[in-house]
Amino acid sequence: MRRVLFICSLYHPHVGGIETMVTELSQFYRGQGVESVVLTKKWPTTLTEEDYYKDTKIYRVLSARTETEFSNIIEWAKNNENKIKADIIHVIGVRRPLPLIGLLLSQYWNVPLISTIAGSEIPNTGDSETETVWNEGREIMRPVLEASNIITCVSKALENDLRGIVPNLNYVRTVYAGIDTEFINSVSCTETEKNYIISLRRLTLSKGVDILIRAFKDIANKYPQIRLLIAGEGPEEENLKTLARNLNLDDKIKFIGTVSLTRAISLLKGAICTVIPSISEGGSLVNIEAQAASCPVIASRVGGIPEYVQDGVSGLLFESKNLKDLVDKVKTIISNASLRNKLIEGGVEHAKKFSWDILGPQYLALYNEVIDVKQVEPFQPWSKLTKRLWLKLKK
Repeated sequence: MRRVLFICSLYHPHVGGIETMVTELSQFYRGQGVESVVLTKKWPTTLTEEDYYKDTKIYRVLSARTETEFSNIIEWAKNNENKIKADIIHVIGVRRPLPLIGLLLSQYWNVPLISTIAGSEIPNTGDSETETVWNEGREIMRPVLEASNIITCVSKALENDLRGIVPNLNYVRTVYAGIDTEFINSVSCTETEKNYIISLRRLTLSKGVDILIRAFKDIANKYPQIRLLIAGEGPEEENLKTLARNLNLDDKIKFIGTVSLTRAISLLKGAICTVIPSISEGGSLVNIEAQAASCPVIASRVGGIPEYVQDGVSGLLFESKNLKDLVDKVKTIISNASLRNKLIEGGVEHAKKFSWDILGPQYLALYNEVIDVKQVEPFQPWSKLTKRLWLKLKK
């Protein structure tokens, strides 16, 4: 195997769990003599079409929602085949239209397709946001999953959810998201702010930041010197700022926008704790990054989070949407230095299990399982759109 083509909706300079996973897998593979290439969306449109990040080549294409836009990407892929053609295509996050291009290219090149479910694609019970994502995108997502030679999920909980809505998939396995422990250990805390709780979240409904803000009202009353820093952007940002104002927390809560991974680690290392108040979650990489950075974790007991946080050992879990339970856990961390130190030690030890030195070979082994697999049945487009795109690709 000489080259892997990663396909993901967003990549550098965007920061998030999927972006971090692609970067760190690419770096691991480079050490194994395998080249990685990333195909991603050009957003914002001011970004360059070609770029490098940490020695990995990036190609950006405009978003595809209409048939014309899909057709333009197909034409671009044909014209740039020598730059992106790979031995394996690995789609990470299948919720956007771009993975359809991965499916078509895998069939055209007759190479294996691996898909990784990161969390927000699969509906969780009671979470309207993920249900909407699935309902709106399943005409693309389901065929991509069904055509994949291997599907990996970042938690057992996510694997169970997937099997519940798409039965009889060929091959599904849980492989946890990993971290670069060496990098995290190399980052120093450079924060001037003291006495703060940090939230590193995309600001969407499913991330539950509104729950944290409501809980912080009680925390700020008891500990007026403590601030809440919220790092991240998203569609709920203005609503969350309004909520903070309505609760008279303007001077207690600071929205600091998107931060780099280096700054995120610095913030974690200087924090009293981090809170992950998700309503639904596949796994949440920040749980492990925080543990490796010696930052106590308080997280909701939903989805795959209990697989990433050992309650009472490497962090504390609270019942999702339960304000009192969350407030009590935060107050415990603040007031009980002995427990806080115990969780820090347990978290650092637990995070070692998620190093790419351990998880990288698991992905490489999966690649090697399917590298020689060729398509036996001819590709059957399932819609008028895919039929026209397929004919254009073969022309």
